[in-house]
Amino acid sequence: MRRDWGTTLIVAALVVLSGCGTLAGGTATPGADGATDSPTPTAADAPDQTAAPTDESAATTEPTDATGTDGSTDATATAEPTDATATSEPTATPEPTATPESLPTPGEGQSLPPGVRDDGTVNETGVFTAHAAALNASGWRLDHRNGNDTRVLYHADGTSYERTDEGVTWFSDGVSVTNRTYFGAPYEMDATHNTTTGFGDPTGTVTFALAIRLGTGNYEWAGTTDSEGRTLHELRMTGARNAGSSLDHYTGTILVDEEGRIHRLSGEVGENESVAEAYDYDYEWGVDAVPRPSWFDTVPRGVVEKTSDGTALNVTMTGGSAVPAGTEFEFRHNRTTRTVTLDDPLEPGESLYVGVSTGDDGSVAVSREPPSGDGLRDLRGKQTRLSATVTVDGIEVDLSFTAGRLDI
Repeated sequence: MRRDWGTTLIVAALVVLSGCGTLAGGTATPGADGATDSPTPTAADAPDQTAAPTDESAATTEPTDATGTDGSTDATATAEPTDATATSEPTATPEPTATPESLPTPGEGQSLPPGVRDDGTVNETGVFTAHAAALNASGWRLDHRNGNDTRVLYHADGTSYERTDEGVTWFSDGVSVTNRTYFGAPYEMDATHNTTTGFGDPTGTVTFALAIRLGTGNYEWAGTTDSEGRTLHELRMTGARNAGSSLDHYTGTILVDEEGRIHRLSGEVGENESVAEAYDYDYEWGVDAVPRPSWFDTVPRGVVEKTSDGTALNVTMTGGSAVPAGTEFEFRHNRTTRTVTLDDPLEPGESLYVGVSTGDDGSVAVSREPPSGDGLRDLRGKQTRLSATVTVDGIEVDLSFTAGRLDI
């Protein structure tokens, strides 16, 4: 079964700056969902995505509200252009280009997004924080490009979805359903509760990459533009900072609305311009539903926890196909490994309880009702796991239910 999410965040900070495709992106324009994906709304608690990028120069001393200033002078003002070849005949003065030395400044009293100051300078941490809060508060879709890879992501009502060239992952409240498997069965359902490792929200990696983008560039306000009847503020990268300073070519332009929601961030990054690759974050806001793949309801889904007295692992099926009778689960707790066989199918809405005897043999006790706890070990303080490979409607699915943390 696939277990690569733990390493993704570790390498993300390194590869995102080189333009590699590990995080996501591609040369093709991100496309619409395939015909097999049909939006279906699902409810759950929204995941936390509010970690802000490091901004050593602004996080503690610079205001992040739309109207705050730091009292500094306007470093973006330029002298009037001169014409060294002027004669007695009047000549037209060319319009200045929007270079870092000549970017415009907001007009007096102009409403600005969070993190953008009245003098046009930007607190990138403030921009990201407002955007991350909007990610949690609203449904959205993202077409993300990074180098030669692309991915499409959705998040609405606490449910997330990610589609790449490798497959689809659906995630809600600790339950992940995917066909992005590299080993074992072609489909996988992974349910976790209070665990050290396991599948996480697939949108978290891209949000982390966005934080890196904003934490490695200096931006300034460059005016406004109209997009589909909405005024968007353009923030243009004027230079790299932190880890971005090691790159010879790094550009970026952000389009953000007055509420602080980023609509577009695009640019190029690389060791030099000739090898630089494009990156792009293209957000659509106000999305109401998350797609579900055509095979979604074939895969058994369930949730897991330990009973309140800690004497049994409780697995409750919540949807998809029934787990067939005769399925052999592997039960693991601490150094105990046992086999649990289902005498009858485990249907959606039904529960299975598995405990370990206090006797010397450490045999397992299996029931469809909560056990009394008499004669059972306390499973709290250790990780407990129930897993199996089942065949439903002719396809194999790896099932995993894990509760508790590892001692590491």
